[in-house]
Amino acid sequence: MKIRTVRSRSSNFVAALSIGFAVALAAISPPANAQNKVEAAAKALQKKAMEEDYLMTEFAKAQEKLDKALSQCGADKCSAPVRAQLRRDLGVVQIVGQIDRDKGVGNFVEALKLDPNVQLDPDLRTKELDQAFAEAKKRAAGGGGGGGGAAAGGGAATDEQPAGDFTHAPVEEQQIRTAIPIYAEYGGEEQIVRAIARYKGFGMTEWKTVELKKMGEKGWGGTLPCGDVQQGTTQYYLQGFNANNDPVATSGDRNNPFKVKVTREKVAEPPHLPGQPPPTQCADTGDCPPNFPGCKKAGGGAVSKEEVKGKDGGEFCEEDSECRSGTCKDSKCTEPEGPSKAPKIWVGLFGAFDFAFVPSRNDVCKLNPPNDPANPLLPINDANYYCVASDGSDYPYRPTGSGDQNPRRAENDNLQMGISDKVSGGTAFGNIRIMASLDFAATPNVLVGARVGFVLNKYSADAASIDGKTFAPIHLELRGTYLFGNDPLGKKGFAPYVFGGAGVAPFEAAVKVSTV
Repeated sequence: MKIRTVRSRSSNFVAALSIGFAVALAAISPPANAQNKVEAAAKALQKKAMEEDYLMTEFAKAQEKLDKALSQCGADKCSAPVRAQLRRDLGVVQIVGQIDRDKGVGNFVEALKLDPNVQLDPDLRTKELDQAFAEAKKRAAGGGGGGGGAAAGGGAATDEQPAGDFTHAPVEEQQIRTAIPIYAEYGGEEQIVRAIARYKGFGMTEWKTVELKKMGEKGWGGTLPCGDVQQGTTQYYLQGFNANNDPVATSGDRNNPFKVKVTREKVAEPPHLPGQPPPTQCADTGDCPPNFPGCKKAGGGAVSKEEVKGKDGGEFCEEDSECRSGTCKDSKCTEPEGPSKAPKIWVGLFGAFDFAFVPSRNDVCKLNPPNDPANPLLPINDANYYCVASDGSDYPYRPTGSGDQNPRRAENDNLQMGISDKVSGGTAFGNIRIMASLDFAATPNVLVGARVGFVLNKYSADAASIDGKTFAPIHLELRGTYLFGNDPLGKKGFAPYVFGGAGVAPFEAAVKVSTV
């Protein structure tokens, strides 16, 4: 009875624990499930914003979705890493879409505060984003950096258009893939003979140049290529140059440029140059804007002569990409490098050693007929084996006449047919060569020339020479060489190559045999 009572109490205790645990789970699970649902919904909005709207340059829609996701997450309904990624992507949209850079940097700061390990998406990185993110890291770490740090949603940029030496009123907006006309007048004291517009459309990582043509007494005009006019904001500034190609007049700069809003809809009053019809929209050459990260196809459009060939040495520049040489130094293009100055004559020194394959044979030393000076003494085998004693003389001894009394006359008789002087086939160490080469560079990748050298560890006896089967210990070769790579002879370092040659030289190998 006592045992049963104890068991009854234990069962009730376990049941009470189970019920209590179930109640605890019921109290805990709903908030966790709710957080998971909110986070999943936020991630879905983030994916649509960045993989659809952003890549289609629908920046306003992308920002709207990210703002909605952040609103749903609130302060604690999503994990900190998820909220950090949303802030990061919102900053990307605001900066790349040229909506508001300061707010974009501010969102980067908030993202880093939420998750110090958050990084830019490697598929979307640009030089501009890297600079903004580095600035945000300094602010997040308390390093300052100024301005506009509060994170916020979207809104169009409200910067005023810059002033300067030119009288210029930029167009307010233009339709996507339609050239943007630029007309400016200069009435300053300096004499300018050339004027350009430096511009950067959405997705472009570097500034490009368009030449403006003289229009009337004071006017300069031109258009930005239609293929570079993508939805978002196109920026540009103006520069004028004197006869020495020095910049003497400006309006705006890369930090405070003129801005034109680019939309998908047609513009009510299409802009145009004085006395010319409005530009027409060019064909759609792909969904990606020019140089947009992750896109393989760039937009088309007219390309100025300056862009095709680049500037010559000594001309004013601001970036390496403007110059034919690829280098802008001290605001001047460097001179393009001429043809490769690689030497035409090449001299080399080589060392080499050979490995040869030797066939299996019996009786490689035995002579036939034995010790008969009236008949030629030839080896029984036909594999070009010649035996040499340790002192470098022929083995077996070859008598020179019937009166020859050399004690070695019996060596050939002592060799037992099929038993002694056997060779097992395989590889054997051959000659060692020392060679010098002289080559002429017929092209940057092709050499033609010759090698001359001396052959060491040469056959030392007389029998093979008597039989006419030896060659002087020299190496003579004509050859051609191909080197892989771009201008391999003109660069420091190493270059792989292949060569083929033809010539004359001895090739021998030595193996040890037993004569007993």
